[in-house]
Amino acid sequence: MMNSLQSRLWLPSAMIALALFLSCLLLVGIKGKNLIKQASIQEVFTGETHEFSDDLGQLAKIVPPTNYVATPPENHGPQYRTVDWLKAQGSLAWTLQVFSSIDEDVVKSYLVQRNDKEQFAYFLYREGESTKYVVIYGNFVTMELALGVSNTMDFGLLNSARAAPEKFLTYVPHVPLIEQAIDQPPPPKYEGVPDIPVTPEESETPIDEGLSEKQPLKEAETPVLDLF
Repeated sequence: MMNSLQSRLWLPSAMIALALFLSCLLLVGIKGKNLIKQASIQEVFTGETHEFSDDLGQLAKIVPPTNYVATPPENHGPQYRTVDWLKAQGSLAWTLQVFSSIDEDVVKSYLVQRNDKEQFAYFLYREGESTKYVVIYGNFVTMELALGVSNTMDFGLLNSARAAPEKFLTYVPHVPLIEQAIDQPPPPKYEGVPDIPVTPEESETPIDEGLSEKQPLKEAETPVLDLF
């Protein structure tokens, strides 16, 4: 009796389970069609070509463009040094000041003629409104060593002048951190422009005569000029 009842209930139960399974599959398929399709990596790189603006990444709205033209640095010699180099020589180190000049070309010409130019250095020295270039020689531990070299070495100076010992740190406050050429705007360049004389055109002559006729005041001034 039980076996016949179970056999009768099995078929409807199987049909109900199959119907539920098919309905679930249909529901999942409908939801999948409504979802937004996500592009794959291959589709991103092989898809449409995007065009970018010329100012992309330049932050033109935050940092507006400018017409500033940077000044080219001066053409210093190979022995030219900055304030950082002077500080690196040591707080107790001494050197020999050979000479100073307001003309950098004089300094360059002097150093070119020296066979021991690698031992020399020069830098821009500013005191008040005046600037000059100071030439130094060597790095010494004590002032006595610097004086010994100054008394025995020929620097080729005029009037038998001798190099004077000086500490490196005494120059540091007078050496500008920024080059003078960068502080000032670039000078205007007018080289190569020929001088063309200005000659009055023929059409200007009747215009001047017409203007002179319209000014009767000049006729009254004529006898005054004739008296002198």
